[in-house]
Amino acid sequence: MHLKTLFALIILMVGTPAFAEPPPTEFVMQSLEPTGGKMLRPKSWFYSEGHRGSMYMWTLSREDITGNRPYTTGVRVQTFVGVKKGTGKTAKEFILDFVAAKKKSAQVIHTCAEQDQGLFNRVCLETVEGPHHILYSLFWGSDGMDIAVVSIAGTTKELWETFAPTFQKMGDFELIDMDRFPK
Repeated sequence: MHLKTLFALIILMVGTPAFAEPPPTEFVMQSLEPTGGKMLRPKSWFYSEGHRGSMYMWTLSREDITGNRPYTTGVRVQTFVGVKKGTGKTAKEFILDFVAAKKKSAQVIHTCAEQDQGLFNRVCLETVEGPHHILYSLFWGSDGMDIAVVSIAGTTKELWETFAPTFQKMGDFELIDMDRFPK
C-alpha cells in the first residue's frame, strides 16, 4: 500500500486532522467589563470574566470553560492594578521580571522591543512551552501609572499556524473605555 493511500485511509477512519481546521472568519466586538474595554472575539468562541480584588481577568476561548474547565485555544488578558503595593515592584519591573523568568523556563521563538503605545508601554515574547505555542503581550502603565497587563494568546503547537491570524486580530484590544471616566 502506498503512503498516500494509507494516509487517505487514516483520514477517512479518524476524520480530518486537527491542524486542517479553518481559522475563524466571523468576529464580534466583546465588551470587557467593568473597564468598558473592547476586543474582537471569533463569533463561535466563549467569553468569561474572573476578577479578584485588584486583578481583572478576561478569557476568550474556543472551548467552553464554564465550571473552571481548561481550554486549549484562546486569549486571556490579566490586568493588575496597584502592582507596587502588591509586589513591591513597579509595573515595569513586574513585567520585565516575568519576561526574564519565561526566558529561563521556555523555548523563546521571538521577542519584540519596548514600544510606547500612549497609556502603556509594550513588550512581547513568543514561546513554546511543552505542547503549547504562546504569544505573551505585556504592558505597563506609562508615566508611573501602576498597572500591568499580561495578554496570553495560545494553542497547541499543531494548531498555531491556524490560529495565529486570529490571535493577531484579537491582539489589537482596548483595555479601558476612557470616555467612562471624567476628564
